[in-house]
Amino acid sequence: MTNLGITEGCKLGSCHTVEDILGEGGFGLVAKCRNTQTKKTVAVKVNKGEEGVFQQAIEEIAILKQLRRLNPDTCNIVQWDGFFFDKERICLTFELLDQSLHQYLQEQNQYGLPMGELRPVLHQLATALSYVHSINIIHADLKPVNIMVVDRHQHPVRVKVIDFGLACPVSEAQQGMRLGTLWYRAPEMSLGVPLSQAFDMWALGLVMAELAMGCQLYPGRTDYDVLRFIVETQGQPSDDVLDHGLYTPKFFINSLDEIEKHMEQHPDRRITAREVLEHPFFATGRPQSSTDNTGTESIRMQHPVRCPILSRPATRWMDADVSMASPTPGPIDVWYIMEKLRL
Repeated sequence: MTNLGITEGCKLGSCHTVEDILGEGGFGLVAKCRNTQTKKTVAVKVNKGEEGVFQQAIEEIAILKQLRRLNPDTCNIVQWDGFFFDKERICLTFELLDQSLHQYLQEQNQYGLPMGELRPVLHQLATALSYVHSINIIHADLKPVNIMVVDRHQHPVRVKVIDFGLACPVSEAQQGMRLGTLWYRAPEMSLGVPLSQAFDMWALGLVMAELAMGCQLYPGRTDYDVLRFIVETQGQPSDDVLDHGLYTPKFFINSLDEIEKHMEQHPDRRITAREVLEHPFFATGRPQSSTDNTGTESIRMQHPVRCPILSRPATRWMDADVSMASPTPGPIDVWYIMEKLRL
């Protein structure tokens, strides 16, 4: 029994019989269904009837209509076959694919995919993004769960990008909006910098790293955690990025400015103890490490200096069998991957 009351054997709309539940999410669920009219087996995304989810489904349909201009096979995107209503719920119908890239990777060894498999997969994903970007759309949620393997027994493996539920036209991407999944979120999203299609390319780089290593490169429970991992492995984002971020003050302080306030020569203009205590650095809601609270740490910065409101982490990839500090098993140079992810 799912939270939508949909089970094997029940009917959706006028002609779709549920054969299996393939997955669930915040939007609702995806079911494997048999169309009793066409005798075709399809994947049906059943959206909750809630107001916010309903509106998101309407926006996804608008994106899918634009994507119909592209050939789903040559462009490596899922084929959309339309929509129907099941009571108050909007149901989207798609071609049925084999399994997610996340599931496929879990079936492999812990060290990720060999080069012979990795290269064609990445080429197909880059092709998909190239076509999606050509019609001025940002996918905004690229990750292994949203990439489907067409047939796991086919070699080389063919993949298709799915789930355009968070996708949006470039022209409608608003500064400060939060999209995507935390572990695959580009730093500009966390910082509140204006978005572009480069957001998808960051996610593609992280997918590449995950396929190469067999684990996520930047896991974390909060934006703070992920930004901390990025800063510690790639350095601080450039000042032009930080200066355009709506949320930059939540994660960074301009330390030179703060030093100047404390060292003001005129005693009447010097910062007071109360003003220090009211500084965002000490705000109750300031980012905290989910694993460590050992205090702030000084790291090398560009001028003007900004101090990250960070704690030294016990990072998950440091604790894992595959350590970033040691040579990575397999043919992929992870440091090369990180170089390609440079901010």
